Amino acid sequence: MAMGKNKTGIMAAITAAAEGAKDVGADRAHRSLPKGTIGSVRAGLGGIQEIDTSLVLAWGPKDRLDIELTAVNSDTPLESIQELAVSIQESGQQVPVLLRPSNERDGYFEVIYGQRRILACRHLGIPVRALIRTLDDSDALMAKGLENASRAELSYYERVRFAQAIIDQGYSRAEVCQALAISKNTLSQLERISRLVPAKVGEAIGAAPSAGRPKWTSLASAFEKDQLNESTVLSQLGTISGMDSDERLDAVLKEIGKRGPQERTADERSPIDGVKVKSGKSGVSLMIKRSGKSANFADWLDRNLDQLIQESFERFQTESREG
Repeated sequence: MAMGKNKTGIMAAITAAAEGAKDVGADRAHRSLPKGTIGSVRAGLGGIQEIDTSLVLAWGPKDRLDIELTAVNSDTPLESIQELAVSIQESGQQVPVLLRPSNERDGYFEVIYGQRRILACRHLGIPVRALIRTLDDSDALMAKGLENASRAELSYYERVRFAQAIIDQGYSRAEVCQALAISKNTLSQLERISRLVPAKVGEAIGAAPSAGRPKWTSLASAFEKDQLNESTVLSQLGTISGMDSDERLDAVLKEIGKRGPQERTADERSPIDGVKVKSGKSGVSLMIKRSGKSANFADWLDRNLDQLIQESFERFQTESREG
């Protein structure tokens, strides 16, 4: 979806006054609080309001590796929050955050975007300036993604993790593309890195704000080709001190080629009942039982397998050229 069209729809959503949430399914819907509760009253007032930061709760897919909406702790980039706090103290909070009423705790609010500003205000002991809107999960996700895209604050790897977090919470790939204003091919690239780079390795490296797609693609390819493995990389990172996340990523990339391919034992998995995928050093095999629940699927796959492989190979070629 084009960025302009996306922005028009989302801005209309986040500037609307309090209204009933859309029915997007019981598992993801965020319904309006009953009229008269504190949250719905504050949402109906409109305009920018001052909110006690202790009343703000976390919400939604995590979009940053190094920040949590909790009291400042060892997992929070304290220096970054302090710098923002100094800026707010000297010049005021110029851009409001976006909140919605919590349907779990009356009088509390969930943050859609603006976590760093909230933490900075909490650090200063002052209320945060906020817009409060009643949004369902889909509109909230779109607003969160649009704000991240327009402010260009997320690093490439944080976009990888954000996209995966959205998918893990049950949203479709189309919704991910809309939230991040990206194409299907770009999402495929993000998913590939998420799949191949072990999560613990990515977390140990960090956001690497200066690193773009080429470096993370190189790292993903190294894991795919068994030039690196999780345990050795984590061991290496455990011995590194005094480096920022970009330097940690560069240090890991320098190890590519120093080691030969790691010995790979066969891995067998069953994505659905009756289907087994066996992956080993010599190849990948697929077996589907022609009995029980998988019988009809086996017949269907037998008829369509050539086309599916051809389409997958074309997608592989496209991703290889772009990555």
